[in-house]
Amino acid sequence: MSAQSDHPFVTAAFGFALLINVAVVDGPFSAYKIIPRKIHRIIDWVYVVALVAGAVTLDIDQSTRTTLFGIAIAIAIVALTTNYSKKDFRRS
Repeated sequence: MSAQSDHPFVTAAFGFALLINVAVVDGPFSAYKIIPRKIHRIIDWVYVVALVAGAVTLDIDQSTRTTLFGIAIAIAIVALTTNYSKKDFRRS
């Protein structure tokens, strides 16, 4: 999306922040298990607020603004439906 935007840095920066967030959380598919899941829950909501704030306050075109709102809604739905508790695997 950033390649087609009039302001490619905005969408690329938010996308990069999302990739870093996903890569460092203590999850099953993360690359580095640095941040615990309880903190990841908070970071998800901070990210949603940052997306909405960026869409409202930045001087960007309407398609970029709509993209930021759409991503904020998608991340909010994922955050609301995610179980952030760590799974304990035990052998029988």
